[in-house]
Amino acid sequence: MTRPARSISLVVAGVVSISLLAMLLSVPYSFGVVTVPFSIGSFLWSIWTTNPDMQHGFLVLPAIAYLIYEKRKEIAEVYEAGNALPGMLVLACGLFLFWAGSQADVTSIGLLSLMVVVVGLVWFFFGWRMLLLLSFPLGFFIFAIPIPGLDTMVAFPLRMIMSQTAVSLLDLFGVDVIRQGTGILSAPDPLLGLPAGKRFSVDVADPCSGIRSLFALLMVSALYAHFTLQTWWEKWILFLCAIPLAVAGNLARILTLTLATVAFGSEFAIGKNALTEPSWFHMAAGYLVFAVALGGMIGVAWLLTNRRNLKSTCATLLRAVKQKSLPAARDSSPSHNPASSAPIQNPTSNIPPRPRRPESPY
Repeated sequence: MTRPARSISLVVAGVVSISLLAMLLSVPYSFGVVTVPFSIGSFLWSIWTTNPDMQHGFLVLPAIAYLIYEKRKEIAEVYEAGNALPGMLVLACGLFLFWAGSQADVTSIGLLSLMVVVVGLVWFFFGWRMLLLLSFPLGFFIFAIPIPGLDTMVAFPLRMIMSQTAVSLLDLFGVDVIRQGTGILSAPDPLLGLPAGKRFSVDVADPCSGIRSLFALLMVSALYAHFTLQTWWEKWILFLCAIPLAVAGNLARILTLTLATVAFGSEFAIGKNALTEPSWFHMAAGYLVFAVALGGMIGVAWLLTNRRNLKSTCATLLRAVKQKSLPAARDSSPSHNPASSAPIQNPTSNIPPRPRRPESPY
């Protein structure tokens, strides 16, 4: 394809794609099913501004734009005419999903339809190779939309894991605590007549479960793996490591708040109300989650990047240890004792031989 024809096709593809996506984002999605109709665009904006778990959504679109810009040379190389039939089928499926979601008033289906529509547009205008090249930037949009049911499926189990692990670690530190549901209470003291939770009590609420930091850390780990690692399996390992790292960071935060409650009191460590009036220490402890998780993420990426150097270094150290231990083994070995290695002389070897008797002629 000549350069002028390519430029014209790019302009047409851009105008059509932007117009279609703008229409899907702004058209009333509920179509009278609810009292106040809303659009997908307004729904995303309200989620990003009001839901603390999704405030990182503002960073997703600029990140996608940079990821596409970063691949501009590869995009120019793989540019080709699109596949009309497969792209049109995917685009039609995306539009059907949007219509079905609007009729059922299920916003998550409308958000999913946007991703399907974008895939169909890229396939229709630029072909399969371009779709594979842009698979990571297009899939990155998943971090901008709320996943239905994830709070109930993940948040409460995380709260239970956090509280149980925190109680076990506090017992190791010598702090007598008990667990009631997701609450961490001071152990009762019969001698002083103190009931459970009289000295202190800390509740692992939904914001403390780690679900809020988990979404943001998954997004950051995906970006960090994309720019620092080479192979796909290394990227997936770092991406999946964001889950235990988020748990470890949030566990460090809960332990810090609990120990501060024991030492300085609940009002200093937690605040008058953990949700509405948290203390400055409570707010500052939230950054500990990201400090621990990001430090662990950088460490895992460094291990994956330098695994070959570490392997060769360990092999060199093992050879050096073996070489140092060999001379000592030889010195203590009987087979290498100079005294024992000398040839054994026969005591009768110095006696001259007896003369032979002459044979008789008879």
